[in-house]
Amino acid sequence: MTITRVPHGLSVYGIPVIPQLADRPHTGNVFWVDSVNGSTNNGGDGSYDAPFTTIDYAIGQCTANNDDVIFAKQGHIETISAAGSLTSDVAGVTVVFLGDGAKRATLSFTGTAATIVASAANCQFIRPRLLTSIDAVVSGIVVSGTDFKMYDVEDYDAAAKASTIMVLTTSAAHRLVIDGYKYFASTTGTQKTDRIKTVGALDGVVLRNIDISGDFTGGYPVNLANAACTNIILENINSNNTNSGPVAAIGLHANTTGFAKNVKARVASGTTYVSSVSKVQWAEDCEGFNTDGYGGEPIGTPVASGVEGKIDVIDGYFDVPTADATTDATMRDVIGKKNDAAVNAVTTNKSVMAYTKGIINEITVPTENVADNAFINDVIGNKADAAIYALATDKSLAAYLKGILATAPRTAQSASATTLTNAATLFTIANGPIAIEYLISICIATGDGGAATLQYNSAPTVGSAATISGATGSLATAVAGSMVVFIGTALATAPTFLTTGHGVASTGTSKIVVNEGVITSVVGGSASTATWKHYLRYTPLATGVTVS
Repeated sequence: MTITRVPHGLSVYGIPVIPQLADRPHTGNVFWVDSVNGSTNNGGDGSYDAPFTTIDYAIGQCTANNDDVIFAKQGHIETISAAGSLTSDVAGVTVVFLGDGAKRATLSFTGTAATIVASAANCQFIRPRLLTSIDAVVSGIVVSGTDFKMYDVEDYDAAAKASTIMVLTTSAAHRLVIDGYKYFASTTGTQKTDRIKTVGALDGVVLRNIDISGDFTGGYPVNLANAACTNIILENINSNNTNSGPVAAIGLHANTTGFAKNVKARVASGTTYVSSVSKVQWAEDCEGFNTDGYGGEPIGTPVASGVEGKIDVIDGYFDVPTADATTDATMRDVIGKKNDAAVNAVTTNKSVMAYTKGIINEITVPTENVADNAFINDVIGNKADAAIYALATDKSLAAYLKGILATAPRTAQSASATTLTNAATLFTIANGPIAIEYLISICIATGDGGAATLQYNSAPTVGSAATISGATGSLATAVAGSMVVFIGTALATAPTFLTTGHGVASTGTSKIVVNEGVITSVVGGSASTATWKHYLRYTPLATGVTVS
């Protein structure tokens, strides 16, 4: 019995016992590959101590459908310089790439037409490290065999170098599985079109744990849009297309079917995250993004009965309705549209906006002296309406109020309390005549008790001055609060002197009328140092009359 090709492992009747790899156990031949320390391909036997130098040669030593395994040692670099430099053409072979980081066994593309051809069925690559070492590689791995699988792939662009497409299928690559794919892109080099692209109506494609970010145009980071695939599974995918086109992050044919779970698609702008949501069933954790730092929105068309569907219905209630809508299906119909026609009377099926416009029409300022009665504001009127002093047709409340106020009784008072002085100006009348209702003088502070008398005089601007009252008796007994009250019934009527500060003065229907000018005091008898203040109630006999 010879030792197993796995050092320190176990061999039972010549069959190596090795751990399960990926999705199945392997009990076939084991070969080792090491480009650094290996023997020439025809010199080594593929054992751990005498490994082959290339994976391509090791595949040629495998037996089809025998579950043979090839281990590429840490530090191994397989140069892919031309089309088919590495061809996986023996069915059922697994290639395991050992090592971590830059030391992980690597497939290095050094020619623009360089390809790895996966043509045999049921082959798989586990933990391959892909390196684009030359710019403008057309398509790195071309898969034409059924049931080809890759697990835990690391895909690197060298500085300023890029592949147009890295994984490309033919229409025969049914049940392709890529589980674990991380792309480290260069920001320069040839413009990328796709990273993973299927061709043909494939069945059973599984893309899981995919993380691709870069600038893609002419295609998509993940592209299954060539034909209608069936029964696909998209799970745990982060696809970010930074192209400013913008270009979608995932491409699907409109008739593709399958399931998607935890798919995150980011685009530079817009909301086309996936070229078509197709007939795929999108889980609620599938989201699209177009702005950094913000939550995404659901991918796929929500079911109307679902939460998202209900939200869409609610959102629809806030959409702008058609103008003058008469329906009451949603709150937006009741509220209305900005260009709804104004309604100024209660009617059927009119919006809040229509009634609001009608109300605003009725409270806006009308033109001056408007003669119609279309709105309430026409009835109320404009502040500039001309005053009306008699009943007339179609005049506003403002006009009538002006007329009323212009001729309504008013009051005036002297500026300050002063001693009684002969010929002192008590009031100044401007802009027309007044009718005196009554004229009152009130003692503010008692003086020396001089026996002065008080009489009122009119000195008009045009015409001669004359007294308009008789003289009071002696004011010697005046105390603070005493009054002189004049209600003129004749030009000789004497004012009433009320020492108590209250009482009834003479009454009469006649009014003393004086023209614009001044009303002055006439003080007779002894001088007095008592101080008095004067009050006047009058009716203007013209518009614009003032008394100060």
